[in-house]
Amino acid sequence: MEEYEPAGGGTFYEDGPDTGTLRINVMDFEKPAAAGSSAKTARDMLAGLGGSGEIEQLSAGVAIERSRRTAVESDKDLLIYTWQIGVGVTPAHFRLVVFTYTISAEQERKPAVEQEVQLLDKLIAEGEYPAVRGNAGDYVHE
Repeated sequence: MEEYEPAGGGTFYEDGPDTGTLRINVMDFEKPAAAGSSAKTARDMLAGLGGSGEIEQLSAGVAIERSRRTAVESDKDLLIYTWQIGVGVTPAHFRLVVFTYTISAEQERKPAVEQEVQLLDKLIAEGEYPAVRGNAGDYVHE
């Protein structure tokens, strides 16, 4: 199943019980010329967000931060994997691409789920995140 948000997000999941949910959100940030921000690279931008994971430089202008946390929803323990991709578009323009994958905590040790998380990590880390400024409006999925 697929669901899309008008302003750059999407949710993907299999229709059925105990399946994971992958969410993607894309955000663009422009640093005002007068701002005193010290963020000069995508790595700096991710570090400034104060996340809980280690930041890795992937390629020129692209960095990734991986983290994992627990949550409770409707009395169900969840595990949420997060990948934040920082992209330096121009010296004053950054893009943040956030992937989250949510599963029930009891699924964590299932081999199929472990393989799925490993595959997601590989594909997200090896993805192409162009440093191109876009001019996009709201997206409408028909």
